[in-house]
Amino acid sequence: MHLERLEIACFRNLTEVGVDLAPGLNFFYGANGAGKTAILEAVHFLARGRSFRANQARILIQHGADALTVRATMGGELGGLRSLAISRNVAGQTQLRVNGETERRLSEAARQLPLQVMLPDIGELVFGGPQLRRQWLDWGAFHVKPEYLRGLREFVRALKQRNAGLKQVASGSQPAAALEPWTEQLVSAADQISQFRVSYLESLKPLFQETLKALAPEIQIQIAYRRGWPEGECLHKVLGDMADRELKLGSTQAGPHRADVELRAGSGPQAAKATAELSRGQGKAVASALKIAQAKLLALREGRGSLFLIDDVGAELDHEHNARFFRLLRDVECQILATSTQPPAGFADYFAPETINVFHVKRGHVHRSPNV
Repeated sequence: MHLERLEIACFRNLTEVGVDLAPGLNFFYGANGAGKTAILEAVHFLARGRSFRANQARILIQHGADALTVRATMGGELGGLRSLAISRNVAGQTQLRVNGETERRLSEAARQLPLQVMLPDIGELVFGGPQLRRQWLDWGAFHVKPEYLRGLREFVRALKQRNAGLKQVASGSQPAAALEPWTEQLVSAADQISQFRVSYLESLKPLFQETLKALAPEIQIQIAYRRGWPEGECLHKVLGDMADRELKLGSTQAGPHRADVELRAGSGPQAAKATAELSRGQGKAVASALKIAQAKLLALREGRGSLFLIDDVGAELDHEHNARFFRLLRDVECQILATSTQPPAGFADYFAPETINVFHVKRGHVHRSPNV
């Protein structure tokens, strides 16, 4: 799958933009504030119904406009998908259309358009909190196991209800026994989620090691899943043992919502936490390998290509690592939308001329440039 044409209206400083995209590298360059990142943000909004840099969708609508619109037509392996369109008006109403038909589930766009986002802070996937790594893991499980999203939603519902129940029990408005139905539902959903996550990660590990070796052979990383409660113990028993603490805190203290993907640098028992061993540049290389490996697995398992949004190409990686990075993306046959303040220079050398488009962005206007 790849985007053949992208049309954006009234999105930030992009009043009316229409571009024909190449199946390989699409490189947008221009000065800071020209609208380059807004193009990537619009594609992200199309696929996920939200921005990657703003919590409120209202501020995405251009000042003075009633609504924003993002449309795309597709090419390649489609599975019946020909077009996607999303609009959001100032009243907060969002409408998604798939092949011209209204679709109520925003998750359907995410499923149809596997999107990998690589921002300048991508290293936070390594250095940041567990939530970022859980989101990365959930992205992969969602795309290769469609039923995973349903199980995850069931768990989140049970977790919210159980947390509310803990507060009611602590206040004396409900007996402790009222928690049991929600505990049982949470434990059942937790076991299912953990099995999905472990299975997915085991499939991904060889591809991650292969990708990291190609991208940064000087780095060794061990990767493991920590499920959010002690190995070998039943979650139901663990929750029972910490009942007093949970009532005091008013929230569930063990389960998949506290899981992590553990990254350790080095080999064998001497390996240390990656956060303590890696430089920022090395962390970015590891995070890039994690995302590229996901694209590889999706292509192998489902025959589906991923779309990479890369903002500020070249940040923190030296020329040699950047060269390896683009060769890997080329070999995975991903479509790329990348931005920089400078023309692509040598990056375009890794792609066939017919698979590249270069665009100059200036004050919200986008013009096709020679493939320099």
